[in-house]
Amino acid sequence: MERPYSLERQIDRGCMLYSHIIPAEVRTMDAPDTLSMLGRKPLLILIDGHALVHRAWHAIRQPLNLRSTGEDVRAIFGYMNIFLKTLSDWDPTHIAVTFDVSAPTFRHERFAQYKAHRPPTPPELRPQFDHIKNLMRAFRVPIFEQAGYEADDLLGTLCRQAGEQEIDTIVLTGDTDTLQLVSPWVRILLSHAVGNRTLYDKTAVKERYGGLGPETVADIKALEGDSSDNIPGVPRVGRKTAIKLLLDYGSIQGIYDHLDDVKPPSVKKSLTENRDVAFEAQFLTRIKLDADVTLDLDQCIFGDYSRSEVIDQLNTLEFRSMIDRIPSPDGADSAQGAFDLDDDTPSTNYVVVDTDDKMDTLIQAIDTSDGFSFDTETTSKDPMLARLVGLSFSTEPYRGWYVPVGHAEGQQLPIDKVLDRLEPVFTNSDVPKTAHNANYDMMTLENHGIKLEGLAFDTMLAAHVTGEPQVGLKDLTLKFFGHTMTPITDLIGRGRKQVTMAEVEIDKAADYAAADADFTERLRREFQPRIEELALDNTLRQYEMPLVPVLIRMQRDGVAIDVDTLKRMSDELSENLDTIRDDMYETVGHQFNLNSSQQLGDVLFNELRLPTHGIRRTKSGYSTNAATLDDLKHRLDVGAIPDADPRSYVVMNGILDHRQLSKLKSTYVDALPEMVNPDTGRIHTKYNQTGSATGRVSSNDPNVQNIPVRTELGRQVRKAFIAPNAPDSTLLAADYSQIELRVLAHYSKDPSLVEAFERGEDIHSATSSLVYDVPIGEVTADMRRFAKILNFGVLYGLTAYGISRQTDLNPEQGQRFIDLYFERYPGIQSYVNQTVETCKKKGFVETALGRRRYLPDINTRNFHVRHAAERAAINMPIQGTAADIIKIAMIRIMERMTELEMRSKMILQVHDELIFEVPRDELDQMSAIVEELMPASLSLEVPLIVETKTGDTWGDLD
Repeated sequence: MERPYSLERQIDRGCMLYSHIIPAEVRTMDAPDTLSMLGRKPLLILIDGHALVHRAWHAIRQPLNLRSTGEDVRAIFGYMNIFLKTLSDWDPTHIAVTFDVSAPTFRHERFAQYKAHRPPTPPELRPQFDHIKNLMRAFRVPIFEQAGYEADDLLGTLCRQAGEQEIDTIVLTGDTDTLQLVSPWVRILLSHAVGNRTLYDKTAVKERYGGLGPETVADIKALEGDSSDNIPGVPRVGRKTAIKLLLDYGSIQGIYDHLDDVKPPSVKKSLTENRDVAFEAQFLTRIKLDADVTLDLDQCIFGDYSRSEVIDQLNTLEFRSMIDRIPSPDGADSAQGAFDLDDDTPSTNYVVVDTDDKMDTLIQAIDTSDGFSFDTETTSKDPMLARLVGLSFSTEPYRGWYVPVGHAEGQQLPIDKVLDRLEPVFTNSDVPKTAHNANYDMMTLENHGIKLEGLAFDTMLAAHVTGEPQVGLKDLTLKFFGHTMTPITDLIGRGRKQVTMAEVEIDKAADYAAADADFTERLRREFQPRIEELALDNTLRQYEMPLVPVLIRMQRDGVAIDVDTLKRMSDELSENLDTIRDDMYETVGHQFNLNSSQQLGDVLFNELRLPTHGIRRTKSGYSTNAATLDDLKHRLDVGAIPDADPRSYVVMNGILDHRQLSKLKSTYVDALPEMVNPDTGRIHTKYNQTGSATGRVSSNDPNVQNIPVRTELGRQVRKAFIAPNAPDSTLLAADYSQIELRVLAHYSKDPSLVEAFERGEDIHSATSSLVYDVPIGEVTADMRRFAKILNFGVLYGLTAYGISRQTDLNPEQGQRFIDLYFERYPGIQSYVNQTVETCKKKGFVETALGRRRYLPDINTRNFHVRHAAERAAINMPIQGTAADIIKIAMIRIMERMTELEMRSKMILQVHDELIFEVPRDELDQMSAIVEELMPASLSLEVPLIVETKTGDTWGDLD
């Protein structure tokens, strides 16, 4: 079984540089016992702090934010993981760390362009260095930094001094430049982004560099150049040529001493012309060994620190799961040293339940517990198709059971017998149950005849409402417990060779499955107090968790589609696509591959000579992505490309139309018939409560919410969603009218906006009347269109440029229009300003029900990043509260339908709209229910209005 706390901690696949533990035999070194008072050989670890911090920052792609402040701490997190892992792997007697300082070095004085191309340190990263240094001070680890030198130079000097004292030394770094420091007393432990950590001695360096030793590393880099440091190198001399030259002549000086012998002539010529470059580069790549620092071994002895001081800092950084990994300070266990991290950590106790006696033990453990966490293992991600393979349980941390029922081989109890024994457990509402993504597990159990009662907690939903950016079980386990869970692909493989869980050996599946239940139980204990602390208990238990069975029923009921309609539409689209393609071929004068970015780019930018200024270059040429083509089309439409080839209009419209039709055809028209369940004859979309940062319920397989709304083709696709048995049944749509603008009125309390809604006026016409200062009856269609753009633009941070893209106004006119809008609606301007300022102080925004979204980028200095965070801050309370409202409505409507034992089905939820399949004799009753309950979901400053429509198809409801 796996250890309960892995010493590896990865925030994503990019952070695998912490993943490999060095084998014990690699530690064997030949240094003399010069510090006999420690009872073992001294081992000095020198940490290249600057390199490791930057490596952690770039490896962990997603921000890792403190809940209290929103501060990004991903670099601290990554650094501390590798620091604690190093203590465990190497049990060092001495440690020191080096950092760069923010000042020019002797290299900058010699070569002004040294590292000049590097962007400035991200503002979110800068304060993390201070936190890391404070942690090192808490561990009593000496910090070396010196103006005028880089951390590498300090490492080089310290390595030289350690070697002179015959101290075994390991340099922990991610920088290959340090390989030149390898000596009989110095090894380099190099972390690679691909996931390995390699220990380099002289032999390993020679293997890496084709027989060249550490003394030539700087010369190799000088000759080939180092783009990361902006060191140019010698043209025509790459890695292979540099190694060959140095093997022949020993050094750069040796090469120039024998320049007449160098071949081929082109390399000789380049070396001749770039002699100064070569020696200048050599100067820059050589690490100094005589910096003004002194290695005091007594100060570097590790272990004499205050554990409580370290714990206080880790608690402040919300790294509580790291506390168990802190080694005991000196004196805790002198026989074993101060570095045994695992003595007090419980080991996991996972049991395979494959006999009646073990089943008795499991049920007894559940009966005597305060509740349990569970998980299911199946053969498919689609719960409508999934066959149960096993069930896992946990009643307390580190303890788990796995009950195999559907494996191809191995001892297991019959599935019917298992379900009969466990059904009373699952259906007892007095026994609290916890799951991670209960939607899937409950639906799987229902498919096997068990309707779960007593769901008390869903750790995925708990993570979502508290604002965790990643809510997957593996992500949360990694974050909170420092444990890297086994990827499912390690068991079932990938691609063509992928198998199902049923084909996995029971013992391997047991480890995997029991860990799922175990860590779900641990996460419950982590999140429960946090939910209460943030006053989110009511939000989770009254709104999010009651929505789970509603979505399960919707998923199970599914929706009927007309396959014949879609097949006819597919044929028509194929003909249209062929016509568009042929028109473009005729216009251009030849055929080309519309799906090839390179060939399309040749047509647009070479043959039609459309401007390329500002367009991103790719390996295959200029970008032809959607944003690029939309911008080019807009410039063509407004006449911003003088003397444009007339063919450009035909080709640009053609390619955009072709892409739109192709996507619609492949994503919906051709795909939907393939998604029809063979047993039910219906499509069963899956709903995700955590798929949106704002809290909106999303859907997939198929994503019904992305079917185009305002196009004729989108309406045709919707017409394939039908009421079966019409006219005996019909579809009923209930749509909140302008719900987000009503929520905006609620938050902003702007008098003009509130009054317009209270009077029941068309809000866009009312806005036009106010902005243009004309009576509402004189508002023109164009005026209303402009007002609609502004009303909704406020919710999404619309800019003057954005207005110019949607109207015939230029950006300056667009800005005047925005200014006038906020002048007429000062309450909205106040809401925008206050929301942004509050988010900057707290680090998060929240909905009316308290669900949070953390936005640490709102305090960054990068304008574009900060502006995006500000837009998200403005939008999230509005869109998120609108999502809360429809969730409440769904729960209450389903409760009423169940109470009345109605045959009607809630079959679709698309943003602010609910769609029901209703027997004709229940239509009046169902309409009355939605008209009663939906407007009463949440009390706002303005009334909530619901509009209903009926029709035989979804397309009829548009």
